[in-house]
Formats: sequence, structure tokens, C-alpha cells
Amino acid sequence: MVSTWKKDIVYLQLKRKILSGELPNGTKLAKELDFSRELHVAKVTLRSALARLESEGLVERLPSKGTFVRAPQEVGSILVLHRNRGAIQYPWHYIVPGITAAAAEAGYPTTFCFMEYLRNLGVEKALEHLREMDLSGVLLVDSTYRGHEPEIEIFHKLGKPVLLVHPRMNDHETTGFSSLVTDTRAAWRAGLKHLADSGRTDVRILELGEFSRRWESVEYPALFRELGLRTDGQLSYFLEDYYFSRESVESALDRLLGDHPETQAVYCYSDFVAITVMETLAKRGIRVPDDVAVMGYCGYPGNTMLETPLSTVDLGYMDIGRMAVDLLPRCPEGTAVRYLSPFRVIERKSTERGRQTQIFALHDTKQSYRRIEL
Repeated sequence: MVSTWKKDIVYLQLKRKILSGELPNGTKLAKELDFSRELHVAKVTLRSALARLESEGLVERLPSKGTFVRAPQEVGSILVLHRNRGAIQYPWHYIVPGITAAAAEAGYPTTFCFMEYLRNLGVEKALEHLREMDLSGVLLVDSTYRGHEPEIEIFHKLGKPVLLVHPRMNDHETTGFSSLVTDTRAAWRAGLKHLADSGRTDVRILELGEFSRRWESVEYPALFRELGLRTDGQLSYFLEDYYFSRESVESALDRLLGDHPETQAVYCYSDFVAITVMETLAKRGIRVPDDVAVMGYCGYPGNTMLETPLSTVDLGYMDIGRMAVDLLPRCPEGTAVRYLSPFRVIERKSTERGRQTQIFALHDTKQSYRRIEL
């Protein structure tokens, strides 16, 4: 979701003009009152945009003289690394377009590399290559760091700004790099709460494995009671393989419905699991949402194109990519700040009960991310 706040729009407009040369280096900007009238915004809005540009070194405000453009002579590229995984369920497929779009708007070239290639080079060879590149910073679109990965040593030695994009909650502590993360526990709970709020009390979960959405199975009874859901019997069922194969999803769903034929809703590990669940229910003559509601998780862009549009917890992958570009200059070597990206619950036909699509924002929409000081 691209920001519609006027201060952000003015900031981006001015930044594009500076980086494109439309506002050349040394240009004196009009006085704030005149400039704000020209842009049809309030002075406070313009002042906020100029302060942000000044923090990035793109304008300089001199007392008694005015505000001047200080355009950079050259802008280094952003290096984007992700795993060589082609399956469509991997988030990098949907995050990278946001990175590309935001980088282009901000005037940054982008360079892409598979993480495996960098690791195979070894630390010294990788550093040799990287030092030959004109880099502004590095975006690592990966997660679940153990602390021994070679890229950690490589990028600390390189000394450029680094941001982990969509990692696990504590990867910033493991790596020493700042991170942009989703509060997975809160997001997963939000989807379950949506089903409870819709009036379903018998809800079962299909998930990838123990602790797969940062909740352990032993925690579910207390969570279900808190939300007013039934807690009898097995609450979660695991898929048998990591790649969400049709056979694995169908087998898990059959076990679930065999144990609990009265199930009113199935909450799925991902949208891709949910899509297979709806197809399987249709083959068995079970109607969605009339007989069983289905809830997804992640926000796959194709959800609205389904015969029964899928309700989901949308993590906003495209927005995460955009935010990463915006945050990167604030992540110099030696900092390890965790930023939270927003998510939202989107209700569509697969869980509705006589209502049209609704969007429930779960974070303050006045900001595109929240900074968590640790």
C-alpha cells in the first residue's frame, strides 16, 4: 500500500525532481509560504518533507539564506540478495517488485544476486567483488539466521548499510544487522480472531509444523479460550511436506474433517494451502463459506481472482519491499534496530456471512512501519 499522506507525496515528488536533475544542484527553493502555496499543501506538510530530504543530504537549509538543493553527484546501487528458490510460495517473489519500484522512484540502480552464489565465493573473494561495486547498501531478503552464515561476516567487513528484509523476529540480534519484520504471532492471532468474530466457534488449523507461525501447539488451547473458540480435540494438523503438495494438503484436511466433521472453519498456514483446501472441499461437495469457512495467510495477489475470493491476513509484501528501500539509509554498519511492518486482515467471500469485503487495519495507518527500540 503506497502512502497517501501528503507529506510523503511531497517528499517523493521533490526527491524525484532532485535525483532526475529537474531541480539542479544549488537551486534555491522558494520561501516556505510561497512554496507550500505552489504545491497546494500546508506549511507544516512542506516542512516535514524538507526535513526528511535534509536528513538524506538532498537539501540544505541555511539560516537567513534559504533552502538549497544538494543533489548527490552519483548514487550507488542497492544490492538485493535472496535464495535461489523458484516456487511461487516464497515471499521474495512478491517483495522484490516493491524494492525495484521504490528504488527506481528514489533514483537507486538495483543489482540482484542469489545468496548461494555469494556463499560459494567465500568471504575474501566475495569482498573483493563487492568492493569493486559502487554500493549504497544491501538488502538481504532471507530469514532464520543461525549466526554462522558467511554473508554475516562478509557484510560486516564491507561496512555498508544492511537491512534484513522479512526475516524472523530475532534475526537482528543473531546477525547484528537491522531488520524489517512482521510480528508473526500477532498476525497469525489476528486471522484466528477474525474467524471468531465472524461467529465460528469450531475452528481447526492446518499448518506446516510445530511453531510454524511462532505459536506452539501447547499454546493454542489458551488462545482459543481467549477468543471464545472450542478447545475440544486436536486443534492443529500438520502438513506432511514443506512444499504444500496437493496430496499433503488433502491428507491433512481429510484427517481434520474425519476427526471433526462439525468443523466450521479451517485456518490455513498460507494462501496456497487455503486454495488447495477450497478445491478439495468443493470436490467433496462441501460449500465455502456456507458449510466451512476458509482463511488464508500471507496475501497472495491472486486471491481476488478465485471463484470464491479468499479471506487472508495480508502481510503486504509489495509494501515491505518499498519500506526496505526507505529504511536502508537509516541502517548503517553497527546498528541492529528492529522495525515492524504492518499487516491487515482482509475479509472476502471465503469467510463472509452476508457481508461485503472488509479490510481491518491492525496497525496505526498514519505510519508505514513501527520502530521498536531494543
